[in-house]
Amino acid sequence: MNQQEAWARFVGEDVLPYRLQYILELHRYYLEHIDEITQTFLPIFDQLCHEVCQHQMNEKMQECLGIRISLLRTSILDGEPVYMLEAYDEQTIDCAQTTSYRYQAGWIFKYMAEWQQHCEEQRRKYAGKVEICGLEAWMNEQVNPFHLYMVHAVRYAMDQAVELTSFQNMVKGKQFDIRVGEYRDANVSESVYRLNKIMRSSITCKGWLENLLEHQYVHEHIAGVNLSLGNYQGINLNYARFEDVDFTRSNMQNSYLLGTRFERCSSDQVDFRHSVLIDADFRHCSLKNARFDHILASRDLMNEQHAVVFGVRGMLFQGANLTDASFRNAQVAGDFRGAILNEVDFSGADMTGSCMFKRDMNLVSLDESQRQSIRWIEEEEHSLGVF
Repeated sequence: MNQQEAWARFVGEDVLPYRLQYILELHRYYLEHIDEITQTFLPIFDQLCHEVCQHQMNEKMQECLGIRISLLRTSILDGEPVYMLEAYDEQTIDCAQTTSYRYQAGWIFKYMAEWQQHCEEQRRKYAGKVEICGLEAWMNEQVNPFHLYMVHAVRYAMDQAVELTSFQNMVKGKQFDIRVGEYRDANVSESVYRLNKIMRSSITCKGWLENLLEHQYVHEHIAGVNLSLGNYQGINLNYARFEDVDFTRSNMQNSYLLGTRFERCSSDQVDFRHSVLIDADFRHCSLKNARFDHILASRDLMNEQHAVVFGVRGMLFQGANLTDASFRNAQVAGDFRGAILNEVDFSGADMTGSCMFKRDMNLVSLDESQRQSIRWIEEEEHSLGVF
């Protein structure tokens, strides 16, 4: 066995299968501890926002254009992995800044460290045919599947972060973006919260979306427009955020809405059939007569090749009005606590990973396997944040 053959066998048999194992362990830890993780992140974020407000009061900083949350690669090598938080305005957007606002991310990278240790132990079995320098270089390219859990964590925390007085008092630019990535590398950063105050008219916005431009709408923020009766079939709205938008009677069949967030939106009679709605958020929306037939919205879907798990939160319907909505033959892991579920059609739906209030047990029409697959929650548990 030559070096090339040894490397192929080493990666294929001794390394990648175990990467999957450690990612799944991290995934389970994240799901079990996300609220604790949020509470360790928010104070640091709050302190940064307070400093920005102070600088703006003292005219040391202009309108804030965004916040970067950046992994410091050297901190991984030091065994104390951290993310640095920095805010920027027009004058500092291209400046290399260092701040004291650091978030300890050991809970993420301890799993990567354990995997690396396993890889080193396996490498030694190849009697020098797998060189350590080659392994180290390859490992430097394996950070992303682990780093994604920081993206998930900050995106989850934004529900509470945007309510902080310090964040609300901060003067923001017309376009404001919070991104999680690697230090000074915009190519590997991802938006977790975007604010766009540049107003579009309903007609302009509707026409723009109906053009179905590839990748143009991902992470976008659109607010206060009437997009009803639109034909958006096949659109990619992954991780977009819609605020106070009217989608009534629109066609969104075969669309991509991974992590898409709808805040106080009217989506009555919208046709979402055959769309990907993993982690889509419809809390407190009106969805009367909406059609979710044949959608894909499961949790814990593993892409083994890239070691990425899709479906971290499930679909969120808390407080939504789903009267007469249809989920026929859907794959949906939904949080239906507090939703209005009158005459909802779940015929043939795979409800694995869903939860509902016990009070709704006799309200919804489900078969026995569906009932067994749903977690039934007492309202007292809900008030304690238990799920």
